[in-house]
Amino acid sequence: MDNQPAIVVSADSADPTVQRAARELAEELELPVEAALAPLRQSISSPIHAFALALVMTDDRLELRDLASRSDKGLFADLASLHRAGSRARLSRKQPLGRAIGAKAETVLDATAGLGHDSMLLALMGYRVVAVERSAVLFALLRDGLRRALHDPTLKPKLQDHLQIVHGDARDILRAGRMHPDAIYIDPMFPPKRKASALAKKGVRMIRQMVGDDPDAADLVNLARQHAKRVVVKRPNHAGPLAGKPSINYAGKLVRYDVYIQT
Repeated sequence: MDNQPAIVVSADSADPTVQRAARELAEELELPVEAALAPLRQSISSPIHAFALALVMTDDRLELRDLASRSDKGLFADLASLHRAGSRARLSRKQPLGRAIGAKAETVLDATAGLGHDSMLLALMGYRVVAVERSAVLFALLRDGLRRALHDPTLKPKLQDHLQIVHGDARDILRAGRMHPDAIYIDPMFPPKRKASALAKKGVRMIRQMVGDDPDAADLVNLARQHAKRVVVKRPNHAGPLAGKPSINYAGKLVRYDVYIQT
């Protein structure tokens, strides 16, 4: 994306293996690499050398950090915690998300995977999910989250045949015609609210810096409706439908799922 913020890759570890992994990731993503984080934060005041965000390899995981923040806490894909925090009720197909996808569906294409939260929930509900993410940086975070989740011996059997991640544009995948999912799930960037919590601001702001406002989301929905009988669009309750009146919707406390059914 032309307006993508300046991103650098670094390692927050003395382990040579982690430092080598950071260099390899930088080469893969064609991003600059810096050995230390402190000089990066000092460079924020310089318009020539400043980076906005850093992909940071730690001893445990890959994080996206805001270099303008003094905090060392970063954004990462935490798929395993969804399993640990999951309950039968939360992972039931009777919940709004499961009802929107449909009890008869078996395969789901998550066209906007992001950090994999909803892909993971759908996989734990028993759907076979292909999660597609077009941002290379977000995909790297998602891949790392799945890698860590698969190291959990109780979680691996539930994921290895139910969650596949793909780096690419879902529109290209749909046009290629090689996938025929029972349902397509779309969770575009939400329109900003006038007032947002401090917690939401940090994570959402960094992701919005990465992917923008998804101006082509409505086009993706319309294309998806040509390739699946059931298309589900996640929307905040304060926003209108993205692609015309849905066939039905299922609402939760903060979000709803607009379902477009092709007859």
